[in-house]
Amino acid sequence: MVSDTCYYAYCLHVRDGPQPPLFYGGKLFQQFVVDAWANCEQRKLNWARTHQYTLRSELYQELQDAAVHNRHNGEDIGPLGRKLILPSSHVGSPRFMTQLFQDAIAICRHFYKPDLFLTMTANPKWPEIIYSLFPRQTATDHPDIVSQIFEQKKKALLKLIDNGFFGTTIMSE
Repeated sequence: MVSDTCYYAYCLHVRDGPQPPLFYGGKLFQQFVVDAWANCEQRKLNWARTHQYTLRSELYQELQDAAVHNRHNGEDIGPLGRKLILPSSHVGSPRFMTQLFQDAIAICRHFYKPDLFLTMTANPKWPEIIYSLFPRQTATDHPDIVSQIFEQKKKALLKLIDNGFFGTTIMSE
């Protein structure tokens, strides 16, 4: 059995030769990609909902404590609902964001405050992007190509910085 993530990756994979009409759909193609992402994300959320015991969510006693407290006070606990614990590996969850924050603070504690803050944006007219597009396509038709080339340029910039473009860094000492 093939997972939906693997299926969509197969559908969106660029191959040699003529490309499927899907890639020439413009905004419909983008809608397909968004729907595919939403489908995969919903599957991950459903897994987290049905595997709360695996995630050991019973260790999180907040809802149970609130229910016991309100039962003694005679209040209705119906509006509280059911608490769903998302794993820290679920991108965008509160636990994931807290973990990223704690990692950033630990890096600052070890290496001190950063001295340099850079902002980088992608240019849809970069030659690498134009060359990678199919005929009659624009950069907005293939955001995956734009993001891949942006990632390559970002890695090149970081390598340039690590090689001493702004002077020596703590990481390279």
